[in-house]
Amino acid sequence: MKLTRKQILIFFILLLVFTLSACSTTKQTEENNLTDSAVSTDKTVSVVRGTITPTVSAQTTIAPAVPFIIASPENGEFHTKIETEEKITAGQVIGMVNGKELKSPVDGTITSIAPSGESVPADYPVVTIQYTGFALNIEAENFLSTLPEYADLKAKFQVYDGVGPTEVIAVVSPAAEGDAFTGIVQQEGVQCLIAQNVNVKSGQSATVVITAETRKDVLMLPLSVIAGRQDTGTVTVVTPDGKGVQTKVTLGATDGANIEILSGLEEGDIVSATPPNLDPRRN
Repeated sequence: MKLTRKQILIFFILLLVFTLSACSTTKQTEENNLTDSAVSTDKTVSVVRGTITPTVSAQTTIAPAVPFIIASPENGEFHTKIETEEKITAGQVIGMVNGKELKSPVDGTITSIAPSGESVPADYPVVTIQYTGFALNIEAENFLSTLPEYADLKAKFQVYDGVGPTEVIAVVSPAAEGDAFTGIVQQEGVQCLIAQNVNVKSGQSATVVITAETRKDVLMLPLSVIAGRQDTGTVTVVTPDGKGVQTKVTLGATDGANIEILSGLEEGDIVSATPPNLDPRRN
């Protein structure tokens, strides 16, 4: 049977439409397969229990120490026989609140003190002390927020092209400069006091590493798998069928490599090693 030109043209048009449709379907199927298998082909890690030593590091410069505060550990009456401008020694009792002794961590001079017998609330700064020496001031609000009140902090520092690593003699809370006792304000961060026999000078650059007491039996993940670093974050949980589910988690302390998981995950959960914010397939 002889085909007309019109019939031939229609045939080729239908053939072209069919071919493009088949290619589109194949491409879509491949994309769907890629999406479905994206998480399952990633490297994964498990939520485990272990130990974390809360750690923070920072770069700063050496400067003369500013007065630091000692705060009341609880509500109660503050009692002391120490007076302003009096010299004190490391370990000396400078006051008491409800029978609990408040001691100075270093030698120094009392620059202000609350009246003895005064009723004070918890965390109220009752004494300021001036240490005669050098110090390193660090902004560590995020780090401190993951720790219990009055956590025992230790620190080491390394001066660039200089001494170190060297332990500091105390980690304290600096007071805002120029405040009389009636308006003592704690500065943000911490002050690391350097022993007087360590050969340093003002203006030198240094790296400081501060650590707190090690926490045992905590849920944790590598820091690298989490999007977010403060308070909350997001991870991609891998389900048994290989699908990825973005999950919010509450974060605790970190040692720089691992981070504590306070809620949102359970031991044994499988998580993608690629954090959600760095995976182009999920952005």
